[in-house]
Amino acid sequence: MSASTHRLKNIMRRYFAVWWVYSFGGGFLFGVYPLFLRARGLNQLQMNSVLATYFMVTFLTDVPTGAFADSLGRRRSFVLGCGLRTIAFLVYFAAYRYPMFLLGETIDGIGTTFCNGAIDAWGVDALDQAGFKGVKDRLFSRILQLTNFGFMSSAVIGAYVADYNIAWPWILGAIGYSVAGLIGSLLMSDGEPKRARPDLAHLVIQLRRRIADGLRDGFGRRPVLLLSFANGVLFAAWSPYWLEWPQFFNDTFAEGIWVVGWLYSLFTIARMAGAEAMIRMGGDQASRPQRLSIIATVAAVLMFSAGTVGRRPSVVLLMLTGLNVCWGSLMPAAQSWFNEQLGAAERATLLSFNSTFATLGGSMGLIAGGLIADQSGIQATWRFSALLSLAVVPCYLMLRSGRAVASPMAGTPT
Repeated sequence: MSASTHRLKNIMRRYFAVWWVYSFGGGFLFGVYPLFLRARGLNQLQMNSVLATYFMVTFLTDVPTGAFADSLGRRRSFVLGCGLRTIAFLVYFAAYRYPMFLLGETIDGIGTTFCNGAIDAWGVDALDQAGFKGVKDRLFSRILQLTNFGFMSSAVIGAYVADYNIAWPWILGAIGYSVAGLIGSLLMSDGEPKRARPDLAHLVIQLRRRIADGLRDGFGRRPVLLLSFANGVLFAAWSPYWLEWPQFFNDTFAEGIWVVGWLYSLFTIARMAGAEAMIRMGGDQASRPQRLSIIATVAAVLMFSAGTVGRRPSVVLLMLTGLNVCWGSLMPAAQSWFNEQLGAAERATLLSFNSTFATLGGSMGLIAGGLIADQSGIQATWRFSALLSLAVVPCYLMLRSGRAVASPMAGTPT
């Protein structure tokens, strides 16, 4: 084995290890999160607004934390982010009043943006500097498999621990992020030179410009606008569901919180199967609007049906499993479709435009879903979400061949 090959393999192993350890931190709360908030006295609207706060904080801090990461270095940025997430989880553990949950979510959102891009930026740069050639699709596919395995494993552990004490998964999560920060500090060798300190005033201008440029360019491009609107609708429709299904099954099965951890794993496997099925199906790109419209319609029917069968958990479980297969098929294909509309020079701006729709859509959907759930129950929210999600179908069909203008910068027909 040559020295360059050995170096590449060493970087890949460290890259995988950091991602895998990091995935454990938040995974302890998957499924348990809404049950904890309810146990601490929050109603559904308050629970949803807490998650909406996280959405808004991650959007607003994405640019500033990215600039600080470029200045501090990826390793320091990741360690700082893990430290902030550890503090946030400890705040949650001690919180009993609504404002404290908002504080914890704000700290966690800032920590998330410090961590999110740091691992990939470090790993990709290190591989490129070591002479990695070719596309990195298999690399990211392996990372996705590892993180999903980490999420599922920690979700099951967190659910069993929550059966003894509903707050203990937050301690496990805090320990998980502390360990991740330690592992990152040891494995993320950061050879890049330290750059100038970020200018806070310039960051404010940069954030304002990013939003303004994104809105102007996005609204001026019909395919980008329609796909971004569809993405916002999907986040608005599905965000409440993420906080509601654990409560539904915990109440209806009444076997213990441990059930929720296994159901999270089942739904994750279903989404992975849907994504794999979409990859193997392939198909002509010209038929993508029709295929995604059919998947979105089937998903809406399944969600609406889950909201109408009453307290029959086995039937609802079957429907929601099928729903997750549909989501796993739809989201990667829609994301790929959107990226095909973008040129390299405009990608960051228009991805920001797309994330603005997702953030605002998810936040508004959470607030509306919380109001409906408090008044009429969780399953009423699912029926509303199903009907709302059908609004993506006209967006997709309007982009059928011959109806949308091709992007002059992307170079591909829409």
